[in-house]
Amino acid sequence: MTRAAIRKTRDICFLCLFPLLIFWGMEWFLRNPFMEKWGIRALLQLINLIFFYLLEFFFYALTGSLRTSLYILSVPAFVFGLCDHYVYLFRGNTIVPWDLMSLGTALSVSGDYDYKPDRTTILVILYFLILWISLFFCKSSIRRKRKLRLKIVILSALMLFLIYIPFVQSEHTVKTLKIYDKLFTPATMTMRDGMAYAFLYDLQFLKVKKPPGYNRKKTGSALKDKYGEGTTVAKGDENTPNIIVVMCEAFSDPGVLTEFEVNKDYMPFIRSLYEDDNCISGNLNVSVLGGNTPNTEFEFLTGSTMAFLPAGSIPFQQFIRKRTDAIPSYLSEMGYNTEAMHPYKAGGWDRNRVYPLLGFDNMFFLDHFMGNEYGKVRKYVSDEALFNEIINRYKKNGKKSPFFSFNVTMQNHSDYTEDFDNFDPDIEVTGLDNVRSIERYLSLEKLTDSAFKDLISYFDSISDPSIVVFFGDHQPTDSVVEPLLNLNGKSCSDLNEEELMLRYKVPFFIWANYDIAGEKDLEISANYLGNLVLKTAGLELKGYRAFLEEQYRETPVVTPVRTVHKDGSDETTDIKDPALQNYRCMQYFVMFDK
Repeated sequence: MTRAAIRKTRDICFLCLFPLLIFWGMEWFLRNPFMEKWGIRALLQLINLIFFYLLEFFFYALTGSLRTSLYILSVPAFVFGLCDHYVYLFRGNTIVPWDLMSLGTALSVSGDYDYKPDRTTILVILYFLILWISLFFCKSSIRRKRKLRLKIVILSALMLFLIYIPFVQSEHTVKTLKIYDKLFTPATMTMRDGMAYAFLYDLQFLKVKKPPGYNRKKTGSALKDKYGEGTTVAKGDENTPNIIVVMCEAFSDPGVLTEFEVNKDYMPFIRSLYEDDNCISGNLNVSVLGGNTPNTEFEFLTGSTMAFLPAGSIPFQQFIRKRTDAIPSYLSEMGYNTEAMHPYKAGGWDRNRVYPLLGFDNMFFLDHFMGNEYGKVRKYVSDEALFNEIINRYKKNGKKSPFFSFNVTMQNHSDYTEDFDNFDPDIEVTGLDNVRSIERYLSLEKLTDSAFKDLISYFDSISDPSIVVFFGDHQPTDSVVEPLLNLNGKSCSDLNEEELMLRYKVPFFIWANYDIAGEKDLEISANYLGNLVLKTAGLELKGYRAFLEEQYRETPVVTPVRTVHKDGSDETTDIKDPALQNYRCMQYFVMFDK
């Protein structure tokens, strides 16, 4: 064989095999395609590969160099796979298109995690290094064939955007090929369909589509005529209660998942509130797991549900661009002074831009807590310091107007692997050796429990009528609770549907320093909790709030993973469920068409 024939054969091998090797390497960051049954069917592997080949032809024709095109193809694939690995490790989910809008927030907390590579990650990095070194032997070039290159660029681009992506996103394709398309579990979707397919499929959901049968005029008229949208709400008086809300970072009770023993209770005061006859308490069903805190925030404040929005999306960053109906704007109409506090960076999840659009009069972030008087636990402002500042802000407000204070804590934020001089974990789990993350997590919750007891004690001591609301935003990621499940022979990866739903439950309660109608073991979702608070405060409900109250009676729990109907029946959420259609249309109108 001549040198020219050898060179031609070598370049054909690069052209045909390299995209396959890139595809395998990118997927290897999540699971090993060479050593185990890795879950992607052969047909789906082929569909994923077509994407890589189309990009290869496009870049080859654009640059004229096969080596350059393969570098352009492989480097982003490596970066995407590596990022997907760490996102999955820290958050329990994989990357979706709208994560790009959260890049600033992700970078702001990126230093809080441990990026030490495991054995698999090191192997994949070495694998890509070998691929990149091998490209020095790739000599193929078509730089002089300009007309051919132009034709290939146009043809590959047309095939990519007019044929391939529409094919990937087609409902017919999903049904015919039995592709996994459950948006609320992006990690499972990525594992079964492949990174490229799952990401490209999700692109269509960057914009929320109108619900089937939606009529703007009809929906708007119903909101105005039936529910009193636009009519004046009653102003508060001296009996109108202050409302203090604490959304506690990563606060949950792992006891809802499995049984385990500890050396001492990690939330004794909060458990005592469950038995208080002057308290409404139970399970709050949330829409996120392991992260994406602002989505619980969004649901509580607006009454809208993530069930009708793309899985993994962040409404604060994607959809809130104008004045939006929310609890703070509603309470402002009633004469409340509305404030929000979050002892972390103002730009996190765009809160400093979004809060005014939701109707907050004042907002305070990390720079407000920089004085020496604000204590820290690990690297974050402590819950004790935040709760003390709530009291200070209440005192400054005085009695000139009722006070609404919405607070997002930071003390218990992941990760839970580092040791700190200012934090001494004191919770131990029986049967676990050298598994410190869950014990640190529970010890942080115990600090919250103690600080919250002091907050309740203060408001219990004053005569001014006040309501205090407490709930977690989400449970911690799989890696934190996995050791507890392992104690009972379980794993996060093999939970059945019913057990998976338990991963979306966090505690909540509404307490008042005056007599209210207590209730125990209530099941409610975050989108309805705000209404429950307003009702408990004795405030009237009009417009969207009145509609939500009616919908709550029909479906008291609505999340992307679970719907509970008024008869108690429980099922996986189907947004085409007739019981949800009015809600879906009304939410679309309020968020996008009003």
